[in-house]
Amino acid sequence: MMGKFYVFAVFGVLLGFAAADTPANCTYEDIRGVWAFYEGERSGNNSIECSNFRGPAVNVFKIELLFPDVSVDELGNKGYWTLIYNQGFEVVINYRKYFAFSLYKNSGGNVTSFCDSTLPGWSHDVLGKNWACYNAHKINPSVAPKHHREHL
Repeated sequence: MMGKFYVFAVFGVLLGFAAADTPANCTYEDIRGVWAFYEGERSGNNSIECSNFRGPAVNVFKIELLFPDVSVDELGNKGYWTLIYNQGFEVVINYRKYFAFSLYKNSGGNVTSFCDSTLPGWSHDVLGKNWACYNAHKINPSVAPKHHREHL
């Protein structure tokens, strides 16, 4: 129960930094599948700035997100994952947590969601230490970009 509270608390803090929810609109089926994760150095703390993370990637690995909420990495470690509304997802596996918002572009209120990629996100061990930045993209994506008009 404490783990779920932590997820919602972190999510609430992250949203507090944003003016509003992200306009990304990705479904469970959009996210489910095999993802490649590109993680930076695991030496930061919880104040790490990841918004412009582009690398270098120190840790590169694959995680499969399965039905209903099982995650499995390329070494066979099992964990879980959850969709955070329609805006991002969190994976907990091998004593580490990963959270990122889904990639989107907003051009004058016309939003395109790229549900096969993330914006730069954060990872840390399950004790909240050794923070890092990461990006992820879906391998063999079957999801076309989604277009919609942002409601103001």
